Amino acid sequence: MEILGIRPERRIAILFLVTIAIGAVLLSLPISGAKDSINPIDALFTATSAVCVTGLVVVDTGHDYSMFGQIVILILIQLGGIGVMTLASMLVLSIGARLPLQFRLGISGSLGETRTADYRVLLKAVLLTTFTAELIGAAIMFVRFRTYFPDGEAVYYSIFHSISAFCNAGFSPFTNSLESFRGDTPLLLIFAGLIILGGLGFVVIMELYHSLVGRKLALSLHSKLCLVMTAILLVGGTIGFKIAEHQHLFKSTGQGLDLINAFFQAVTCRTAGFNTIPQASLTELGILLSIILMFIGACPGSTGGGIKTTTFAIVALLVWRRFRGYRHISLFRRTIGADSYSRALAVFILAIFIIVIMFSLFMLAEEKMLAHTLSKGWFVDNLFEVVSAFGTVGLSLGITPRLHEAGKILLIILMFVGRIGLLTLAYSLARPGMRGEIEYKEENIMVG
Repeated sequence: MEILGIRPERRIAILFLVTIAIGAVLLSLPISGAKDSINPIDALFTATSAVCVTGLVVVDTGHDYSMFGQIVILILIQLGGIGVMTLASMLVLSIGARLPLQFRLGISGSLGETRTADYRVLLKAVLLTTFTAELIGAAIMFVRFRTYFPDGEAVYYSIFHSISAFCNAGFSPFTNSLESFRGDTPLLLIFAGLIILGGLGFVVIMELYHSLVGRKLALSLHSKLCLVMTAILLVGGTIGFKIAEHQHLFKSTGQGLDLINAFFQAVTCRTAGFNTIPQASLTELGILLSIILMFIGACPGSTGGGIKTTTFAIVALLVWRRFRGYRHISLFRRTIGADSYSRALAVFILAIFIIVIMFSLFMLAEEKMLAHTLSKGWFVDNLFEVVSAFGTVGLSLGITPRLHEAGKILLIILMFVGRIGLLTLAYSLARPGMRGEIEYKEENIMVG
């Protein structure tokens, strides 16, 4: 196959584009609409949001799409969450073919595996982890949903939400997402558990599993950093939202429910997209915290987006260590290589550059929205939307359904870049250059 000769990072992008195109065609068919056919732009937007596991919607998933359309969306979410390249690799292996070296490198890179690993074991572990987590999650959700719906509906909602939660997609057949269940602590904890597990990354999950079953395998520095950063962001985010909304959204909330909803907001902002509280009603501080968490995102090789927890941690550690006069970054009695923090800086700067450029274009495209009365002003609403799309989060202050076509197209591009661009960049930078690099005499430049 000719595609096997294409560089892995480009192959990933091509496979995602093809999947999005097929999904857009299926969603634009008359059978996909509940009443009328879905507009092609809206179908493309939904397909991109599903494959890129974002969750931003311009039409109501449960109201405007038929059962066929919802199932198509669910399949696209599953493909996007596991990774199209992973599934394509499994298809090749199933017919007895051997994957070329570049293809195997692409799989390892896309899943965040930096050490030498058996790609067959890695692929099987990804599928086993995904389907096991989703099956257990759906079973537990069913116990809760059957108290609200008939058994048939409860089964469907359980399967749909379990897949959407583990893949950090944020899609829901419910018009107001999970706002109607903000008082159901067990159900919210199930959602939170799936979201966190999916956001850790398959390599971290594999290492945790081997450690728990008693195998003598020490956690890698990557896994340790992912776990520590995840804990810091969840605890810090929960405290931050509790303080920000204590006298606002949580003022009349029952005892303990304010804490669980603050925790859930901290969880969902890290690329999940479900919401138990109306995002447009957040305070300015709550919106700022949400934007920061959406920008950071989940861990590398996971179903989530953002710049990734390790990228943010390495940049923060680099700044702190340099401020204190140290030349190297040390963590858990290990020194992080210069190649790692140079890639982290590149991803961090590129992310800011992309957001600034796309936000400027989005502001120009949606200038007509000045005529609308928006809760936090058009600047904040648009910035929130852009960061949410880039981080493949799916949260919105309510402007997504009112976007013009130009705005929708920009968000389509941004969702794709958020899911593919930085992952591709990180993998590209991780590989040695194909051409020889000339090294000249070193000379310092004044900075700061």
